Amino acid sequence: LERPCLYHQIKQCDAPCQGYISKEDYNNNIQQAISFLNGNHGHVVKDLEKRMRELADEMEFEQASEIRDLIKSIQHIETTQRVGDTSSDDRDVIAMATDLGNECVISIFFVRSGKMIGREHYHMSGVNAEKYSTIMESFLKQYYASTPYLPKEIIIEQQIDDYALIEEYLSARRGSQVHIVIPQKGDKQKLLKLAKDNAFLVMNQDADKLKREKERTEGAAKELAQLIGVPSAKRLEAFDISHISGYHSVASMVVFENGRAKKNDYRKFKLRTIDGPDDYASMREVLTRRFTDEKFNIYPDILMMDGGRGQVNIALEVLGDLGLNIPVCGMVKDDHHRTRAIVDSDGREIAINMNRGTFTFITAIQDETHRFANAYRKQQMKQKSYSSTLTEVPGVGPKTAKALLAQFKSVGAVKEATPDQLENTPGVGKQLAQTIYEYFHREA
Repeated sequence: LERPCLYHQIKQCDAPCQGYISKEDYNNNIQQAISFLNGNHGHVVKDLEKRMRELADEMEFEQASEIRDLIKSIQHIETTQRVGDTSSDDRDVIAMATDLGNECVISIFFVRSGKMIGREHYHMSGVNAEKYSTIMESFLKQYYASTPYLPKEIIIEQQIDDYALIEEYLSARRGSQVHIVIPQKGDKQKLLKLAKDNAFLVMNQDADKLKREKERTEGAAKELAQLIGVPSAKRLEAFDISHISGYHSVASMVVFENGRAKKNDYRKFKLRTIDGPDDYASMREVLTRRFTDEKFNIYPDILMMDGGRGQVNIALEVLGDLGLNIPVCGMVKDDHHRTRAIVDSDGREIAINMNRGTFTFITAIQDETHRFANAYRKQQMKQKSYSSTLTEVPGVGPKTAKALLAQFKSVGAVKEATPDQLENTPGVGKQLAQTIYEYFHREA
């Protein structure tokens, strides 16, 4: 860079990129910032007060007043963070909230030098009817096995079975004694109650969020089922053909379960029997392969086609030939390429733009189907481009080019490989390896 960025101009950065501050001073600033964030404000205030006096002696009163205001801000932070007692010990306060189901939330308050500097919460699932001791022991072992800092005191709500063993382990990690405390009264008990209330607040907020998400996803799927008159829309499979002017065709299958994309079930198809601009024939091949492949051991509740009556009819023909009775639905876009309606198995066009939940759901499915198909086509085009570069080498055909790309991941890596490395590729012998090497290292 020719000059420092805006952060230096507004005095928020010392511009180490320009060498305006030494490496030692910059590292010292970082360590001071970490110390400050850990609640150790005293030494920062002391250093600032010293600097303020120096500036005042130098008659730099404007800069001295800025530091004075900064000291006041730090002192205000200290006041708001102080948690009640006068202890300067570091401690973590841990409380747990559980519902009647399978989830719990654990909230941690971080108290450093008598000030609460932050808090975090963690979700745990699969707790079922486990007792408090089992859950908390598991959490303490996992959390403190990886956290970089261990406080002198850990406050929890109830006694746990292996507290002595856990104390010993944590003390060994810290290098000094760590105590697990169960307070019954006083400021520690009040702080524990605050952490408990926070855990329940987080749990309730997340429950409301999950409820809204369920209404948005599962609710939209149920609305779609009602709209086209089928019993269920739990599993939807949507298909699309992607090509360039009818060539380099590929197809995609995306899956939605309970209103959510299930990406592990997505599938990609290379067209085997169609070479040219025939979307209907391409879709017939893809659907036939999908519904005759034994690897697909589940059928959709609704088959979603990217298109109108024509694509729906193709799907119905394939299903009829295979003796399958699956509802088919076409997703129709307007002249501006916006989703506007669906077409059911009877050829009825059903407007959905007045039904917000269904409209948003169908649009998401159609967009995801297009995205996945287009991404696969671009991947195939890129692969073919790479392969065509390799097939220019004498003696390298499409099969060998594919093996080289599988081995080296890119044409650039093939070009940089030695003859011995090339020879390790399946189908590439010593002579061909030398030919490939010489081809890419010949003088221009």
